Amino acid sequence: MSRPSGPLSQAWHFTREFLRDPQTIGAVLPSSPFLARRMAALVPPGPGLVIELGPGMGPVTKALLESGVPAQELVLIEQAPRMVRHLRHRYPEVEVIEGDAASLQYLVAHRGPARAVVSSLPLRSIPKEVVQRIFQQLPQVSTHGTVFIQFTYHFRSSCQGLSPDFRRGRIAVVWRNVPPARVDTFSYHAPRQR
Repeated sequence: MSRPSGPLSQAWHFTREFLRDPQTIGAVLPSSPFLARRMAALVPPGPGLVIELGPGMGPVTKALLESGVPAQELVLIEQAPRMVRHLRHRYPEVEVIEGDAASLQYLVAHRGPARAVVSSLPLRSIPKEVVQRIFQQLPQVSTHGTVFIQFTYHFRSSCQGLSPDFRRGRIAVVWRNVPPARVDTFSYHAPRQR
């Protein structure tokens, strides 16, 4: 299989994956560099694991690395085998896990809590029970202050059902994306131990 190299071939590869499985991929085109940079800018500075859910062809991965997230602190979880191969080829220094984000706690248990979880998952097209399993596991990979970042193409947040321990933060709209995207952030506040 030839490797996608330029932006046009990467967009075609992404669109081909969408046509194969639209419910899992959720978008016809990959995220724009503007959306990717906006999401990366919301990751809190400092050391700690950054988990990216549904990296696709890697536009947000690229932005995370360019924003200063060290490759050894970044873990990508991608379900589509062809995209996994592409990501491993393009980012050999980054850990890429082929798997389901609904198995989040098991996939990253050996790495400790995350400072950020950055999600490009199409939450509106994934079955609701899968979304709930993902949301139920987020507190288990989080510590006080962990930020969950999620974008949607809808004008309303796609994070209904997220644990109340995740408090809403900033909302941004990225107009220079096709279509325009809404980015929501939530900060984890660990429940007090009794």
